[in-house]
Formats: sequence, structure tokens, C-alpha cells
Amino acid sequence: MYLRQLCCVQLTRSPAFAVGFHMAGIALIGCGTVGTQVFRILASREDRFTHLAGAPLEVRHVVVRDPGKKRDPGIPSTLLSSNAEAAISDPAVSIVCELMGGIDEARRILDIAIANRKHVVTANKALLAEHGASLFSAARSAGVSITFEGAVCGGIPLIDAVRRGLIANEITAVYGILNGTCNYILTQMLDRQTSYADALAKAQSLGYAEADPTLDIDGTDAAHKLAILASVAMRENIAFNAIPMVRGIQDLQLTDLIAGRELGYTCKLLAVAERVDAGVQLSVRPTFIPSSHPLAKVDGAFNAVSIYGDAVGHVLLYGRGAGGGPTASAVVADIIDTAIGTAQATFDRLGPYADGAKAARVVPTDENETAHYIRVELVDRPGGMARIAQVLADEGISIASLVQHAPEGSAGSEGVPVVATTHVTRDDVVHRAVDVMNKLDVVRGPVVCIPAIEERPEF
Repeated sequence: MYLRQLCCVQLTRSPAFAVGFHMAGIALIGCGTVGTQVFRILASREDRFTHLAGAPLEVRHVVVRDPGKKRDPGIPSTLLSSNAEAAISDPAVSIVCELMGGIDEARRILDIAIANRKHVVTANKALLAEHGASLFSAARSAGVSITFEGAVCGGIPLIDAVRRGLIANEITAVYGILNGTCNYILTQMLDRQTSYADALAKAQSLGYAEADPTLDIDGTDAAHKLAILASVAMRENIAFNAIPMVRGIQDLQLTDLIAGRELGYTCKLLAVAERVDAGVQLSVRPTFIPSSHPLAKVDGAFNAVSIYGDAVGHVLLYGRGAGGGPTASAVVADIIDTAIGTAQATFDRLGPYADGAKAARVVPTDENETAHYIRVELVDRPGGMARIAQVLADEGISIASLVQHAPEGSAGSEGVPVVATTHVTRDDVVHRAVDVMNKLDVVRGPVVCIPAIEERPEF
């Protein structure tokens, strides 16, 4: 009985928990695809959310750039304005939901919200990846919370699973397919036997890729998400600009996807955070994974994350990582979590990492260790394969296989393709060998080198 009374006293003293005893007024900053879906969900389930939160969740302001623009008819025009400061300063607003995107203006809005002691819900991955540490610190000093489930993998409840559901674990590795656009393109290339350019055009026609898809296909979007996810999973301060290797899919060729499949691999744009003796290895790049791994079976525009913990072993989270509905699902969950008061306790006690935490020791790219796939186009004359084998031997690279390989899709090539796979080797050693191969007179065109991961013992 004493313990129960003590818990009640502690909860009612929490500023966040107190939100649950009043109307939870919401200022919605940004009302595009995601913001509109958030408004619809809140309006359509009003009774249920009032019951859960213990008080009504009322959107009091919808702040947009152009209030006169035609919008969803369900959003009353009386709520629309372009004055974010006025909306945030409304005494009846306790939650500021930032869905405007971008970095500089969004940062200004969050600074104003925190200064006004308003709780923040955001899905802004770029902002948190680049300025999360200072924003989280300011929020804790002000006694408010920042929730951000929608910032990483949309509708997959990933942040909560890592931060609370797996709290008993030391997480040793995270492998993620964090960008649905890239995953759709790679699936199309392999399944339809089509080029990167044709697969991208198809993704754009279906709305999976933007007219300017640069941030998706060059790995930036996945790297933003990895910075946030790795900070939560590793409980360290990992900033976007600390990720030493960010590479996209734009240079991948169908020939290599097919050759990899025949060797028992599937290529994905893989975001990796892995704890090793020297620190944390971080990368975003096209990577071959064993076709038997669950991530290899994640096709189309879906996202999935493999998490490895010392107690739980392997956990796979899978679902839609983008789009108005999935992201709004995560945003509304954060709003409810904030309204009932659990968000503040989680934010205070579970991070994503402690204020003042030093930046993680990130292993330099060249020190990363992994297996590799190497394809070389040789001039068709005797001795070429032996020279490739000698280069690898000179660098001390252990060869898993070395075969003359002419997969479907290489028709018309003027060279003889040779594919080598290596055992686990430091990246700098392999890259040095590739540089030597590129200078050989028997090699036609640039050598292709793609990292490959082996099965982890936990799987």
C-alpha cells in the first residue's frame, strides 16, 4: 500500500502527467500529407482518444504557409493561420506538433515551443539527426518532452520498441532497410530485370519517389534515420555528420544484383550501427546480405530493421516506413503518450541519451571490417584471373571464391566478368587492392566492390 501511494505522489508531481488532467490543446505546425492525416485521425476517433487521455485532445491551431490554399474540407478555416508564435503562446496549447519539415525554420519553431514550456511532437528526421542533442538538452532543462516516433520508419513503432521494449538489452547491432524508395527500386531491378533508371521512373510514377529523389537515392534520408536510431539503440550521442560512410544506389548495375543472387546474396541499401571493440561502426551503403536473412525478403516500398540484443537475440520489426497514414499513426501515438504523461517520464529517464554525453567513438570507414563482393571485367586473354588472385594475395585478403562469372544481364559486355568474394577484411585493405586492379592492363573499366555481411550467430 505504501509503495502504491508513493507512486501516485510521484506521478502527480510530474509536469507531463498533469497534462492528462486538462484539455490537451494542440498546435499543429504544418498541414501537408502527414499533418492532414493527423488531423483526420484525431477528429475521427475523438471519443476514444478522450477516454485514453482522460481529457479532450483539441487541435486549436493549424499553422500553414498559405491559409488561403484549398485544403481538406474537414479542417475548419477558423483554425488556420500563418502565425506560429501566436499559436504556440496560446495558454490552452500544451502540445506543439511540428510537421513542417526542413531544418532552420523548424528549429526556430521548436526553440520557441521549448521556451514556452510546451511539449513537442515531431516527425522531422533531418532536424533531429543534425540538432537533436541541443534540442533534447533544452527540452529537459525546460521540463518538457520531445517525442519523435514518426521520424524513423513511419508507422513502425521502432523508437518505443528500442527504448522501452528492449531496455533489458545491450544492443550490439542494428541493420536497417530505412528507405522505402530505394528498396522498391532494388526490388524492381531484380524482379523485373530492369535498369536502375527504369526502376526509378516506375517508382516516381507510383509516388514512391519524388520528382527530385536525390535525398532518397544518395543515402541521405537513411543516414538521417540511422543517426537517430543508433543514438537510441546505442545510448550514445551520434550525429548525422559523424556517419563516415553514406553511399546511395544510383551506381548499382543489374549485372551485380544478378551475380549476387546466384552467390546466395540479396542487395539492399543497408544502414548499419554495430558495436565493436573500437567503438561503433556506422554506414549507409548498398550491401549484400545472405538471402536466408529475413531482411533479404523485405521487398517493395517496405522498411524493416533487424536488432540484435545480448538477452533477446534477434528481433525484426517490419512495416510501411513512409506516407501520410503510417507516419500519422506514429505522430498521433506520440500525442496521446504526451497527453497521458508517459512521454515525459520516458524522455527524462530513457534518453535517447543523457545530456552532456560525449560523442560516440565512431570507427573510421577504413577500419570497418566486412566481407566483400568484387567484380572485375577482364580482357579476354590468358592469365587475367591469376593476376587478380595475385593482387588479392599480395594484400593478404582471404578469398572465399573466385570464379569467371557470366550472369544473365551481362550480354554485350566486351570483357570477361570475374567475381571474387572475400572473407571478412578491413575496408581499407580491400579498397587498396581495388585501386591496384584498376591500374592493370588486363582490366576493362572500373572494378565494382560491394560489402557483404555474413550471418550473425544470434540469427
